[in-house]
Amino acid sequence: MIKEVKIIKDFLPFPKFQDRKSWDKINNTDRIFFVTAARELIKQEWKVLPAMRYMDFYRNGNRTLYQTLSFERRSKLFNLCLAECIEGKGNFLEEIINGVWLICEETTWVIPAHLNEFKQLKYELPSIEDKRIIVDLFSAETASLLSWVYYLLGEEIEKLSPIVKRRMELEVERQVLAPYLDNDDYRWMGLANSESINNWNPWINSNMLISYLIFKRTFSRADAGIARTVKSIKRFIDIYAEDGGCDEGPSYFGAAACSLFDYIEELGEVSDVSYIYESSKLRNMASYIYKVYIDKDYFANFADAPPRVAIQTKLLKRIGKKTLDKTLVDFVSWLEQNDNSGGLLYPRNRIGRLYRMLADLFTNDDEKRESPFNVPLVNYFEGIQVVSARDNGTTPCKGMVLVAKGGNNAESHNHNDVGNFILYCDGNPVLVDAGVETYTKTTFNDQRYTLWPMRSIYHSVPAINGMEQSAGQSFKARDANYDSTGGITSFSLDLASAYPAEAGVKSYRREFIFRPGEGLSITDSYELSECREPLELNFLCHDKPAFSQAQSQGPVTGTQAGTIILSGKVSLSHDPELLSAEVDEIKLMDPKLHGDWEKDYLYRLRLTMKEKELSGKLLFSFVMI
Repeated sequence: MIKEVKIIKDFLPFPKFQDRKSWDKINNTDRIFFVTAARELIKQEWKVLPAMRYMDFYRNGNRTLYQTLSFERRSKLFNLCLAECIEGKGNFLEEIINGVWLICEETTWVIPAHLNEFKQLKYELPSIEDKRIIVDLFSAETASLLSWVYYLLGEEIEKLSPIVKRRMELEVERQVLAPYLDNDDYRWMGLANSESINNWNPWINSNMLISYLIFKRTFSRADAGIARTVKSIKRFIDIYAEDGGCDEGPSYFGAAACSLFDYIEELGEVSDVSYIYESSKLRNMASYIYKVYIDKDYFANFADAPPRVAIQTKLLKRIGKKTLDKTLVDFVSWLEQNDNSGGLLYPRNRIGRLYRMLADLFTNDDEKRESPFNVPLVNYFEGIQVVSARDNGTTPCKGMVLVAKGGNNAESHNHNDVGNFILYCDGNPVLVDAGVETYTKTTFNDQRYTLWPMRSIYHSVPAINGMEQSAGQSFKARDANYDSTGGITSFSLDLASAYPAEAGVKSYRREFIFRPGEGLSITDSYELSECREPLELNFLCHDKPAFSQAQSQGPVTGTQAGTIILSGKVSLSHDPELLSAEVDEIKLMDPKLHGDWEKDYLYRLRLTMKEKELSGKLLFSFVMI
């Protein structure tokens, strides 16, 4: 996708502070937002980053307390920077210098969780004796932050203190520019191994490219750094499937594919990259986000993604126009005009993707949407084995939406969820994927799969002989088949390999058949080498299932007895002669999960075989009430 890069012009993507005419044209909404926020921030003391907060991760696994303080410090600095550029009166400059100096004084820009991950040792604090400086997501982000302050306000800062300006040059070089070039074995780079890489690659490279371009005159090896970012980001593009599916889920799409789009736009400021937008893979990567859209601010949230996702509308609109994807342009325009909940649009002051924020600020987009957005009725991502199908494309909030997946249990931000599916009806969650709790040390160490949201029994997949799915590349779906002809979508796969050998699974074929306007049927056909415990089918429900009156009174026969009402919207039918039903309450104790779902409980429906059977076929049908 990206060919050899030749730098043909200086990096001048946005007006500097001195270009008052350009800054005076900033729209009034953004002007009021940033200046008002800065006037409040300037009244507040700068956040202190205590050693004990850094040590929290080492002591008890908490990474949130330190990160919150660190991110607030950085967010304040950039907000003050933008407000100074917008207002142009020098009211915030001294506090900007204070913020720059504080950040330059930090021993490391690497968060404690990533310091331990890279070092593979138990580091309670960063050591000034370390010879090897690592580059992580947030050290690269911090370098980008200081780079933009330097680019926009460097001359003004120099008038007050040349030392501060020079300190910025030296610290960005020490913390990231030199280490990035001196080490090629960071796994996220993809340069010293053939392992799969994730959002870290474009996220970091997009920030590194900014830093090399801005400090090109003061860092003698900047050209080599730029070339290395190109080489590294090619690896990310190569591992992405041609269909553009993001195995990390829709929330990390903003860090993965969207960071790649940032990188390409940045590169386009100094080189001719117009040919990239002709790439079918790039277009497919961008279209992923509307193909996994459900309704309101809900998206199909596999892996660590939450159910609600904020979308980078202005970036995606630019990419949609450049790739000639009218559907993408219509989608983000539709989101902008239907943002009733306030949750659909990416916050304008979100620290981290600063090029994106600046580009949005200087993107003039007053055009109105010419046509309504039509959600594609059926999509299949063969590379990640994810299929989506829906009743209604013109009115997303009407009808049923199914999203099902195969894949493997070593995907980025993986959950053990081969064969899992989610179901929405009239824009409301019915069967769900819980998402992920607040990140801690356990989230990313060898205890990850002790956390309930990652375990297969808390996804809508079976437990076989009392055993769950296992984590790892070899635990995957096999023989996946997809078809969508005559308006009917079918997707089938064998789940046997997702389970350990001890589960005794010869085959376990799950077939989804979605008939628009009629409903969803799932057929599970299995054969075991032994049956020590009855087969158990799990369904993770948004609301507490309601049983028919006959079934609640005890085992009976008949269609009504095998009907369970889900979220008051969908009836689930099964064979009560074969299966008994129980419901477990799952209290959402974690504040993140509680906030994601805005409720106290999710529910696990367990349908268990009454007998031990070596083989069988089970049919489940889901129909709108």
